[in-house]
Amino acid sequence: MKKIFQYVTTLLLLLVIGTSCEEGNDNWKIITEAQTGTYITGDATIYSATATSSQLTTAPLDNAPDGTNVVGIYTWLKASGSFNILNVDAEGNQTVYGRGEVISSTPAETVALSANGEAFKVATDGLYYIAMSMADKQLTIIPVGFGIIGDATPLQWNGETSMGTASYDEAQASVIFSLEGVTLDKKEMKFRYSGDWGMSIPYQGATVKIHTNMGGTGDAATSISESFSECKGGGQNFKIDKAGIYTVTLKLDLRTGKFSAKAVCTAEDTTTAELPEKMYINGDAFSEGWSWDVAPEMIPVHSHDGMFWGIYYMKANNKMKFNHERSWDTGENFGAENEDPKGFGEYNTGGSNLVVDHDGYYMIIVSCTLSADKKSVNRKVILVEPQIYLVGGCAGSWEPLAKVSFTLGTDGTYQATTVGAGDLRIYAETGIDGVDWWQSEFVIKESKIEYRGKGGDQEPRVPIEGGKVVKLDFRNGTGSF
Repeated sequence: MKKIFQYVTTLLLLLVIGTSCEEGNDNWKIITEAQTGTYITGDATIYSATATSSQLTTAPLDNAPDGTNVVGIYTWLKASGSFNILNVDAEGNQTVYGRGEVISSTPAETVALSANGEAFKVATDGLYYIAMSMADKQLTIIPVGFGIIGDATPLQWNGETSMGTASYDEAQASVIFSLEGVTLDKKEMKFRYSGDWGMSIPYQGATVKIHTNMGGTGDAATSISESFSECKGGGQNFKIDKAGIYTVTLKLDLRTGKFSAKAVCTAEDTTTAELPEKMYINGDAFSEGWSWDVAPEMIPVHSHDGMFWGIYYMKANNKMKFNHERSWDTGENFGAENEDPKGFGEYNTGGSNLVVDHDGYYMIIVSCTLSADKKSVNRKVILVEPQIYLVGGCAGSWEPLAKVSFTLGTDGTYQATTVGAGDLRIYAETGIDGVDWWQSEFVIKESKIEYRGKGGDQEPRVPIEGGKVVKLDFRNGTGSF
């Protein structure tokens, strides 16, 4: 039988992990044998004894290499007590770790673990993420204060709207963040802390990044409802189905270690016009009969609702129109104010066809914005000479950000040569103030051009060496290198 651990200080309770008796829930089973694992324990914690819910599990890491060995736990800690880390190896040997030397103080304190060292303490009651590098025997103590972020929220993607101080419900063994009376748009949001999309902690002479955001568990953005939906670190965006005033709640069940969230609309906003979520382009360049069935869908510009783009080859005097639906009968069919042939420039929209004045590639941008009273939609069409770039490592540098221009070859393809090694990253320059490079980004995947649109970083990216020629053919949506 494995050894039974006996606590050696008054701050540590008898290790009771296993199956001999229960405290009302399988997650609170008391154990009478030391099971392999790493646990947080002590009177700063909410656990009456070391239990399955106090075990540190695989940390939610952002793009960490295979084999990265970091475990962690979200838990409520009390400033009036202290805690230690207990590690039980495969042979049942137990080590109680306390505080050793400080390794780093930013962005959160990281300390070396010291066998039988001084117990850990926190300055204030609250929710913390305790991350342990098993490879380095180091502990990082991260205070957690969530907010909401996204284009549905007051600060959009520029920062979090704080959800305030968390409360601890002892009866339900849960931590709750609640934000009342917040105005949300019919767009998307997530939950985030730390002011960034991750927190880097020391690991093996470098760093590893922990997800500091919570999103949905599905493979794509899903609607947040009035009942709790499960969340996960680094998950997908939540959709807000209607604009209005909301009460938003994020809850952590300390018995299961799972987050869940809900958003309850207390007053719907029915006065604001809606920006289109999609845009289609139809005309001579796409079918002789101008069939909406084959009209290409334009690419949404990330973080700019109502803005869409695409690169198309046109013949002089080709005509076109736009609509947010594939239909002549519904939606808002629009083009230009008149049919005078137009070169590169910005044009007001109207009921006439938009006509181009020369053969060649055009980057076409449709920009839809709300009027000052938010009761109608203003539209304009921008024709831009395509400017396409390699960016980042494959262009030579991320800091400072480097870019390499594509040129148009005689075969009708755009071509550029990489000057450094890195992931293949490409974007088209819109020339519009406030639109960053990654908001009109795309990659080559299996010889096809795939656009980021409103999605997250595209995965998997393609690693590429310096000196490789990259070709793009927007006529058929293909690429090669």
